[in-house]
Amino acid sequence: MQSTHKHWNYSHDKTDSHLLPVRALLPARKRRRDHQLGAVDKKIIGESQDIFGDQTSKPARTMRAEIERVARRPYNILITGETGTGKTYAAREIHRRSARASYPFMELNCANLTEHLVEAELFGYRKGAFTGADRDHMGLFEEAGGGILFLDEIGDIPPTVQNRLLKAIDEKKIKRLGTNHYVFCDVQIIAATSRNLPTMIHNGEFREDLYCRLAVLTVETTPLRDRREDIPAMIELFLHEAGEAVTISRSQHLVYRIDEDALARLCEFDHSGNIRSLRNLVYELTSFVEDKRAISLELVEFALERLRCRETPGFANDDQSTLIPRLGNGQGPVRDVRTAQELRLLAKDGDIILPLDLCILRHGETFKQWTARAKRYSIEAAHQATGGTMPTVAKRLGLTEPSLKSHLHRARRTQREVLFDWQKEYD
Repeated sequence: MQSTHKHWNYSHDKTDSHLLPVRALLPARKRRRDHQLGAVDKKIIGESQDIFGDQTSKPARTMRAEIERVARRPYNILITGETGTGKTYAAREIHRRSARASYPFMELNCANLTEHLVEAELFGYRKGAFTGADRDHMGLFEEAGGGILFLDEIGDIPPTVQNRLLKAIDEKKIKRLGTNHYVFCDVQIIAATSRNLPTMIHNGEFREDLYCRLAVLTVETTPLRDRREDIPAMIELFLHEAGEAVTISRSQHLVYRIDEDALARLCEFDHSGNIRSLRNLVYELTSFVEDKRAISLELVEFALERLRCRETPGFANDDQSTLIPRLGNGQGPVRDVRTAQELRLLAKDGDIILPLDLCILRHGETFKQWTARAKRYSIEAAHQATGGTMPTVAKRLGLTEPSLKSHLHRARRTQREVLFDWQKEYD
């Protein structure tokens, strides 16, 4: 599955100018042509069909019906919905089902682009039009000729560009930067946004006449929390994608599985980023699984707890060693999430939470080895909590620097391994 975000290309072309060419700052273009399909393109074209294929909820059925409805019409389309709800997939599926399917499908994410870059990418420019324009550049309107131009996050487009975009839509003509002649462009526009455009219009941030040109037909995507019955089908798709990304042999890929209770937990969880968040979470879960073992409930709880820690303010300086999973025998992390939460409630300001793994005396482990492990974890936890150097760690533990180094060396000899990278500069 491809991300809807654009990747920046900062590479320099061979040029006599010491200035960075403008095209090097433009986002990488995404182009689809059904009549010139390679293996990769076929996978991309099929993505949007797969994402809706096995979903059975009423919102999913409504979405498919809406896509079929608008795909048969040649009018501009506005897709609205929360972030990560599949607006890009819907746009690709509309193109696949439309009369323009054999013509290009060009994409531009308007978020975080400056006014100058948006204009250069949409309308193109002539060599010498401005500093850094070292050659002619065809805009997306021209490249999408006969096909569809998808403008994601249209609500972020600068006001001055809104004026030119409105003129291009009305007259079906564009003018490259640095030129005085117009080029006819037969392009259907699909725009998408997670922002409230009517509110932006009321606040003077978005042109009402441009909104009317874009929202001839409208489609709204549904958040994942309102269609939980579709989550199992999505997880199956993402597990398949993750398996295809990991090659065992030339003709064999990994096959990932998930336990029923783990699947149920993912279905009841509120994924704030909707489909995109669910996909990323599934990909992360598969990174912990080896030897064809199923994703367990314990592993899912671990991943969700770590996700909450990343997203919750004030957790950034927590002892992250309590969140590192130990995949003993491939069965998932050795920890109890509820106990970890209780420890956080018990801890006071300035306390350091040690890994729950220290509550386990492993089979065959001597007291001396356990003590060495406890010292190692305690020292590393103190280092992470203070974010400091050897002197600050020693002060936090109430030790002198020579004493701290002595503890580190004894622990290293006992466990027969190098302890910490940050220690090396003091050895």
